[in-house]
Amino acid sequence: MLTGFIEPNVPLAVFWIFVALAILIQGISKSGFAGGAGILSLPLMMMVMPVNKVAATMLPLLILCDMNAIYHHWDNKVWKPILELYIPSLLGILLGAVVWWWVGREGVDHYGLWIKRAVGVIAIVFALYIVAAEVSMQWIARHTPGRAVGAAAGVAAGFTSTIAHAAGPIVGLYIFAQGLGKTLFVGTIAWTFTLINLSKAPFYVAVGLLDFSVLRFDIFLIPLIPIGSYLGKWMYTRISESLFNRIVMVLTLITGIDLLFNIRSVQMILECLMKQV
Repeated sequence: MLTGFIEPNVPLAVFWIFVALAILIQGISKSGFAGGAGILSLPLMMMVMPVNKVAATMLPLLILCDMNAIYHHWDNKVWKPILELYIPSLLGILLGAVVWWWVGREGVDHYGLWIKRAVGVIAIVFALYIVAAEVSMQWIARHTPGRAVGAAAGVAAGFTSTIAHAAGPIVGLYIFAQGLGKTLFVGTIAWTFTLINLSKAPFYVAVGLLDFSVLRFDIFLIPLIPIGSYLGKWMYTRISESLFNRIVMVLTLITGIDLLFNIRSVQMILECLMKQV
């Protein structure tokens, strides 16, 4: 079942720990607690899985999370900012699909390292974004973006989402700037990502990323989503969100540096542990 899903020399227990942690963090993020934490999921998985399998594995799970979110926020949405982001995001999705098609044609082994480095850069940038989030939100609140900014943000969101499911900060900042209030803000983001992720699915199938083997693997991960969502709701009143975000920031920065410079820290740590045994 795991053929093609696990990197060489990664022990099975380590593989499941990293993957399970990534999905739990995604569930926590989608619960409304520490919304930016989901950026950590992909770097964690890319440390133990091939890049193409990571992107494909995450998409059906994200769609399930999105469908749950819009169920709870069916009426809490504003169509104007949704469409301002979604329509241009289709161009970004197409560009991202072209990149994946090129990677598949040339071979994942050849371009996988560059995809990992790109995700590493995104992770580092977004880790710094978490640090500056409060300042960013204060600045954004004083500046309502126009259509040109919306179009650029939409294309960027579509591309980064297709390559690395990493459009959260882009979409979050743009919709926050609309001054919608907390309930409409959460619902509008949920609807935006539902449309973007559903639109990515046919392209993932077309370029060979998403197939039956991925869906079969996802069946074992689905139960982790409600567990993560429950953890997020539990932590909401018990754990400081800023503290949790700082922990996520540090982990994201570490994994980002690992991917960018191909340090392969998981393998290095395992080799050190084996020498001690």
